[in-house]
Amino acid sequence: MGNHSGANGHYNGTRPPDDVLKAALHDYAEKSLSLSQRLDYLLKDYEYKIGLTTLKALNRKFNVPTVKKPPPEHICATVISEVVSNNASSRNGPNTVQNQVSRHHKLKIPRDTVRRLMADIDPDGAEVRFPGRNRQPKQRGHLTDTGVYYELHFDGHEKFNFKGLRMGPVGIDIYGSRCHSSSRMVKFLTVPNARCSSTVGHYYLDLVEDNGLFIQATVDGGSETGELYAAHLALRQECMPDVSLHDHPAFVALPSTDNIPIESSWHLFTEYVGLDIKQILLLGKTLNYYNAAYPVHIQLFNWLWPKILQLCLDDFVDYWNNHRIRSQRGKRLPSGVSPNYICDFPERFGLVKFGERVPQEHIDALRQKIPRSRDECYRWVSDEFNTQAFGVYEQIGSPKLKLVDGWTIFCEMLPLLQ
Repeated sequence: MGNHSGANGHYNGTRPPDDVLKAALHDYAEKSLSLSQRLDYLLKDYEYKIGLTTLKALNRKFNVPTVKKPPPEHICATVISEVVSNNASSRNGPNTVQNQVSRHHKLKIPRDTVRRLMADIDPDGAEVRFPGRNRQPKQRGHLTDTGVYYELHFDGHEKFNFKGLRMGPVGIDIYGSRCHSSSRMVKFLTVPNARCSSTVGHYYLDLVEDNGLFIQATVDGGSETGELYAAHLALRQECMPDVSLHDHPAFVALPSTDNIPIESSWHLFTEYVGLDIKQILLLGKTLNYYNAAYPVHIQLFNWLWPKILQLCLDDFVDYWNNHRIRSQRGKRLPSGVSPNYICDFPERFGLVKFGERVPQEHIDALRQKIPRSRDECYRWVSDEFNTQAFGVYEQIGSPKLKLVDGWTIFCEMLPLLQ
């Protein structure tokens, strides 16, 4: 008897419209997800369950880029040259360059091609990146955890402050946090003063507002974590009364050398773009674009460069959270997949997902107890100068803020502000 209903006994869900499906598949390719991971995201995001054969057919239909069909050699060389030229310190290796080409240029180039072309474009780069060191490493154990967003590590980065730059009173601090179990970079923010307890307190409340409440905050014991400690303890007691503070402490202070997840983040950031940032910032002093004797120079620096560095931080966080962590056979926490994938599918690795949403009124009440307001802690320039600078920025055409163009924009805006 014929099957007049057309049903074959399997329900694959409702197929998204072609434009939605095409955008999703291109986005998965851009993030360098494996085919099996793309199937997971199609099921999670669209409730569309298909197999590898159908996925490959859809990739062909929508011209989803793949390393098996790279662009012509001259296009590969042009794009890789552009990416390498933006890395003045030559610290980014083939894997990082391949990832940047995928995310920024929407092209898939095999790693061996990237490595070969990089050797032609920057023959001394591989020697710069050589990781050998003549020192005995500190003995480390294995990291373990209960689930994602169970424990977050916090720390500040002050390599671009006034002591690091030596360009007068200007400087840019960074405060960041990282998930212990997934290695995900949670929130990295440029701040005027990473040692201000009020600033760190507002940073913490912003993080909880965006990501939910976690169990344990781990810091290196600096005095800037006082408001963070008070706010986190209050939220634990208010929102998680059944979770024992004895068995699951709210706050742990460690020496910097033992706060490994966040401390290693600064090394990763420095290798990715941190050295480039410092070299380019110091060009302003070397080439006399910037003179600390003029107050308008200081104000314009404080208005412009934190915005550019925040874009660099956002790009670094996006790169890290979507890149595949190398497989480590002896590691007890997940490896071999991206941090975002671990956070989205923790059950596949025997983990639980924390991150309980906190009522907004609790966050607002705690924010009122912090001695300095959020606007005051995050303010780089006066409101008057901010309005004036935005007007000048629009007057010169609102150019895209890029690290390599920062001083060009600075020099275009300066005469109009003076």
